[in-house]
Amino acid sequence: MKVFFLGKLLAWAGRKTDGYKTKVGGVGLILTGLVGLLGHLYPDQGLPTMEIESALTTISLGVTALGLGGKAEKIVGAINRAPTGPVTDATAEADRP
Repeated sequence: MKVFFLGKLLAWAGRKTDGYKTKVGGVGLILTGLVGLLGHLYPDQGLPTMEIESALTTISLGVTALGLGGKAEKIVGAINRAPTGPVTDATAEADRP
């Protein structure tokens, strides 16, 4: 029974955050990389440390995720705006040069 309610709760949260999950993930990766760099620069502050290459890779993955999320939203928007309906002979002939 507990799994049923957890599944419903996660499904509801997923529907509410639709369109924002990629942005949140990208920003999270960027912040993780920045904290890793700060931990490497200031080791006495108690921040988690990352190697410089790993931190820069994490930051670039975050930027990539943000870019791909934007492209995916544009594609979904174009698909939703596309006209639907049957193709008739009149529309097929109108498309010919």
